[in-house]
Amino acid sequence: MTKMSCVRKSSQSRVNPKFVVTRALVGVASIALVAGCGSSASSSGNGGGGSSGNGGGGGVTTITVGTVPAVSGAIIGYAADKGYFSKHNLDVKTKELNGGAAAVPALQGNAIQVAQSNVLSVIQGANQGLNVPCFAGAVNFGGDGVSLPLIAGAKGGVTKASDLAGKSIAVNATGGVNELATDAYLASQGVDYKQVKYVAMPYPNMPQAVGAGQVDAVVPVDPFAAQILGKGGKLLTNNVAASVAGKPIYACWNASGDWLAKNPAVAKNFVDALTEASAATTADFTSFKEYLKTKGNTPAAVADNVTGLDFTTTMSNDDIMKWQDAGKKYGILTSGNVDNAKAYQPVTG
Repeated sequence: MTKMSCVRKSSQSRVNPKFVVTRALVGVASIALVAGCGSSASSSGNGGGGSSGNGGGGGVTTITVGTVPAVSGAIIGYAADKGYFSKHNLDVKTKELNGGAAAVPALQGNAIQVAQSNVLSVIQGANQGLNVPCFAGAVNFGGDGVSLPLIAGAKGGVTKASDLAGKSIAVNATGGVNELATDAYLASQGVDYKQVKYVAMPYPNMPQAVGAGQVDAVVPVDPFAAQILGKGGKLLTNNVAASVAGKPIYACWNASGDWLAKNPAVAKNFVDALTEASAATTADFTSFKEYLKTKGNTPAAVADNVTGLDFTTTMSNDDIMKWQDAGKKYGILTSGNVDNAKAYQPVTG
């Protein structure tokens, strides 16, 4: 049986953002075991979390990047496979984490040097005094494809948003970005989101849980969304984040402020490599799907149906402000305004 935890009713007080980060500190080891860790995005290097070389004088620098167990994290492997990292003097390893909040202790402990985190988690951390800012965009969800969907179980009787009043929805972390985005979607459909019960659940556990009726609906990402739909799950919306005002970028690349200050050339090389990789997926998304099938351990039936991902390194302070406004509107953020410099430090030079 799938283990679930952190069930709560949203009509009660919202989860304090500090709880979200603290829970990640306690659970990061178990998350890594569930999602897998220590994989390599390249064939060279020592496989460790440290670095060698300074990235600015022609030497190769090794870094470890934390990603979520989702198709969006595969851009790292794709960039390595296409030679973009080696072109920019980088050897990149990967370590999978459950969500943006889980990256905090790994960044602070130097187990990883860079993470793919949702922007809201970075804002929550900045409001607590954590120095792990975004330094470039990572991915957004858009278009007509299924990207960050809300999917009901095949046998639960939920066929539309209004059926979810008083029901349970699994998200990867309560009090986080996917709960906020789901609140925004439900509100847009006239549903009182405060009557919904949210359950914290790792993405890989969602197909079994919603299929068995342990929760009424889930907010998954690919490849898990495709698995659920393939077994008859009811698609309520293809992208809950589309309901967040202004449609700010969903995820960014972030690092500790200390690491960014000491390694500006490495950070710039990382951004430059991913800017090229992102442009390649925009020009030919089929090449990314082929990577998923042949080298990304993704079943062909799933990879062929991956849509709605917009890889981009572009972001701005405006994205920070839009997420902050949404967080306050739906009660996820309860503290004062974030210091933008603590949430976003763009790479320059």
